Amino acid sequence: MTIFELSDLTVDLSTEGGRLELTDAVSLSVEAGEILCVVGESGSGKSVTMMAALRLMEFTSPIGIRGSARLGEDELLQLSQRQMSRIRGRRVGVVFQEAQDALNPTKTVANQLAEAYALSHGMRSARGWRDSRRGDGLSAAVGLLDEVGLDERVLPLYPHQLSGGMQQRVMIAMALIGDPDLLIADEPTTALDVTVQAEVLKLIRRLQRERGIACVLVTHDMGVASVIADRIAVMYAGQVLEVGPRDVMLRAPQHAYTKALLECVPRPNTRLVGRMRTVPGQPPQPGKMPQGDRFAPRNALATRRDLTEPPPMVWSSDRTHMVRSWAPVMQWTDEAVNRLTGHVADAGNSARSAPALPQPIVELQGVNKTYGVTRRKDYAAIHENGVPAHGRLASAHRAVQNLTLTINRGEFFGIVGETGSGKTTLGKLIVDLERADPGSLISVAGHDLSHRRGLEAERALRREVQMIFQNPSGSLDPRRTIGESIAEPIRALTDLNRAGIQKRVRKLLDDVGLPQGAEDRYPSELSGGQRQRVVIARAVAPQPSVIVADEPTSALDVSVQGQVMNLLFDLQREFGLTYIFITHNLSLVTSVADRIGVMLRGALVEVLDSTLVSAPPQHEYTRALMAANPDPFVPSAADASALHTPE
Repeated sequence: MTIFELSDLTVDLSTEGGRLELTDAVSLSVEAGEILCVVGESGSGKSVTMMAALRLMEFTSPIGIRGSARLGEDELLQLSQRQMSRIRGRRVGVVFQEAQDALNPTKTVANQLAEAYALSHGMRSARGWRDSRRGDGLSAAVGLLDEVGLDERVLPLYPHQLSGGMQQRVMIAMALIGDPDLLIADEPTTALDVTVQAEVLKLIRRLQRERGIACVLVTHDMGVASVIADRIAVMYAGQVLEVGPRDVMLRAPQHAYTKALLECVPRPNTRLVGRMRTVPGQPPQPGKMPQGDRFAPRNALATRRDLTEPPPMVWSSDRTHMVRSWAPVMQWTDEAVNRLTGHVADAGNSARSAPALPQPIVELQGVNKTYGVTRRKDYAAIHENGVPAHGRLASAHRAVQNLTLTINRGEFFGIVGETGSGKTTLGKLIVDLERADPGSLISVAGHDLSHRRGLEAERALRREVQMIFQNPSGSLDPRRTIGESIAEPIRALTDLNRAGIQKRVRKLLDDVGLPQGAEDRYPSELSGGQRQRVVIARAVAPQPSVIVADEPTSALDVSVQGQVMNLLFDLQREFGLTYIFITHNLSLVTSVADRIGVMLRGALVEVLDSTLVSAPPQHEYTRALMAANPDPFVPSAADASALHTPE
């Protein structure tokens, strides 16, 4: 039985210059007990389609909606907002992308579940739920928390007191408290650790199966789709380009865009030879759509007809699924795939090869970092005896514990681990944004961080080590132009004059592949991938020896991820850089790193070589991470049921 069906859904945005088309005649459906994954790059129209169908975009944007969006027998586009408010929360549950932003920071978990229960059961307020502490509402909430792997101890807590995974579980409980027919989850695992991601996906799948509800999951991650989907729909520039059963879509895609997205995904546990595959070009902007196939300008295999005539949705050549193409591709040759992804098949790997004779550039010995301690004598007590359960030091937290590591010049060293494992703290210690505990020894490019003194020593260190932060938007001053942001570290850390600074800025912009004129633009005028390039250019500007990159690709589409990684390879080859690459993307780091350090609760539990085949993981935690890593080339390979964090 079809639960949710979109037919020719078109969404327009009203602007001063006229109406901009955000989606074009989107047609999708999902059956009871089925999970449909909607996949595509940022800006493809995935979230817009779902939020417009639920009539949520009308609260924030002047939009017009045409076509049909049916939930069972109800036509949602013909209902008033009052009628829609009775449907949202009761018959449709929504899990938003950022749980921390979606949850109310001023209310406890109990109060937010109470509001969701009251809305879904037609109560005017949640007061009755709170007054009747043994009522149906409380029982339903506690039961749902148990279903999502939490217990009633979280009820009095506020969102900031929960981990990212726990916040997402609360969001799922709120979405399901009305026992809906349809669950829509918008990027529910973005930026989550691979272990938490596996647990959340397993949870959604189990609850969906047990309750027999339909589910639409929006994601840009083919790995996520490979784990959870029954069917996959691929969107691009506001259109559905291909839709069909999961295994068929992953094994034999027939649209060039679907094939390109899959080819851009790094192969888990497979060392990359040459450059990463990408999708050349950029998606079209609303109001500037191509005349023919919207993907044709980025498709090296496009024909003249593709460039001039919009193709219809037709059955694939093997009659297994639908594809928007004049000539679906049944068999992909290596040559065709290489042309499609701009890949040079015989490219060398010199950009990521460690030197034949290792030369240590970062040395860490017995490094500890403890938060919540101010007196020097307390450090020794904690490191010798551990953190006591009670008393003045009970709040102390050991973020890094007795870590010893050597990283060689020119090496690409990856650091992986769950949130809270100490990865970012370690990176900040290396760039001296945090000070290690007394007795820790840290040497970076010949600079002893434990004995450094004075402004000139600080300036000399900054010339040698720089950091790429996780969020490029938060790393750039919105009031400064791109040129000014890149020029700032050059001016502060080098002796170049004004003309020399301008010359280096222009060269860096060219090196990172930004277009002419980007120097005078502001961060808000750039895409997410372009802002990440600016942050990289800024880090490289003073010509350092070491760059610590903290999750530089975590929120990027897979095609943009490939572009950013290729840029890092090129800069490494040109400047002889050493990278310390912090990430939770195991597929990526096992593809590109020379060595990989695995962290657990502040400790370095294992260092892996780049060839995991010859040196497989030995530590139980590392094996658990690898097992939880989704692999779109082996559908359903990741099994969260076998995952646990060892004590």
